[in-house]
Amino acid sequence: MMQKVQISDGVASQLYELAKVEHISATELMEQLVKAYKIEIAKRNELKEFFKPYQKDMTGFKFSREEANER
Repeated sequence: MMQKVQISDGVASQLYELAKVEHISATELMEQLVKAYKIEIAKRNELKEFFKPYQKDMTGFKFSREEANER
């Protein structure tokens, strides 16, 4: 199913310019960009899940230089 997407004239101009440099159609470039973005988001989510067990809630934490120097 084909859907229409509206973008600003400036972005459209950049899209066509980049597509021309890459010797591909604007549609192909858009498809590549969306796929690359989807992969990037998946990697980011994977990293978030990996580090989730190591996260600490630092709300209310206050660093005391005097207390640290006593150690």
